[in-house]
Amino acid sequence: MPDESEMLSFRLSTENLNVAIEILRKLGGLGEYPAAYQALVFERSRRELLAPPSEIRLERWILDALPQSVQQLLDTEPS
Repeated sequence: MPDESEMLSFRLSTENLNVAIEILRKLGGLGEYPAAYQALVFERSRRELLAPPSEIRLERWILDALPQSVQQLLDTEPS
């Protein structure tokens, strides 16, 4: 059985972060993708308070449940 608790980390540009949040929002946001949506919105809030960009950490199973378009955004930038 695969290790479902494997943590993955991502760094996103602010633009890609906002796009990912918007995609998830349109698909149900917190109700449909609670852990991912909360992690992304939290990182956006940090940046709005002028904190430097930080890694976003998600468990593999959470990433695998995201829409392909969001997975691609997370995959486009080095972690």
